[in-house]
Amino acid sequence: MTAPTPPGLANLAAALAKVQTKLPKLERDRTVEVEKKAGGTYTYSYVTLANLSDAILPLLAEHGLSFAALPGAGSDGKMCVRYHLMHESGEVLAGEFPISGEGGIQMIGGRITYARRYCLAAIVGVAADEDDESRLADDGARGTAQRAAPRQRQQRPASETGTATARQASPTGGQPPLPTDSSAGLSPAQRGMVQALFGKVGVQDRGARLNVAAQLVGRQLASSNELTKAEASALIDTLDKASKADDPGAALAEALAAAAETGADR
Repeated sequence: MTAPTPPGLANLAAALAKVQTKLPKLERDRTVEVEKKAGGTYTYSYVTLANLSDAILPLLAEHGLSFAALPGAGSDGKMCVRYHLMHESGEVLAGEFPISGEGGIQMIGGRITYARRYCLAAIVGVAADEDDESRLADDGARGTAQRAAPRQRQQRPASETGTATARQASPTGGQPPLPTDSSAGLSPAQRGMVQALFGKVGVQDRGARLNVAAQLVGRQLASSNELTKAEASALIDTLDKASKADDPGAALAEALAAAAETGADR
């Protein structure tokens, strides 16, 4: 059965169909290493926004199409990236990709970059990220991949299918872990390193720091003192890698997105 073209998008749909017959095979030029709560690491690769834009935007233009994505307030009043695929006939396919407004400007900028890249790849239909379904299965995840999907609409919001930002995971139990060699509280030296590294990646607000730490370790935190030594060590490794990246905010946003995608394993 052939699905009908949405009313008012015949020209845009025809042009996009032509674009999709010419989509190039993109080389993933960035690799991220992610610490798993259960121990060990995994890596995944993706195409950066710069390379994705260089490959796709000229191809869209050849067929009378253009793409724009700008941050702003969504239909629910919360922060989002609004994206538009526009055709020279005046037809527009638009939607919203919700993002968190918490954290410093570098973190927010990283989320905006992530959303722009994800929306462009999704709306055109190009594979810009490594398929991680098999990795999630190997890790014993109890759910499906949590990669977010944007809210799409034709002129007006029609449906919501997900969120682009990392969500704070709910605790797996009502009490903090019992002390062991690895779960005893973080040391003063670790606390100092965490604070220093948060400053390097542009996260200054205490609440934002706790939110980021909670997302990365996979449970709610009322204070950094609740971190175990093992959790603090993993957090330090992630923040240290982000601080050494060309764009620390973007690197941290990618780490948060990866943590959200593996949330089912926590």
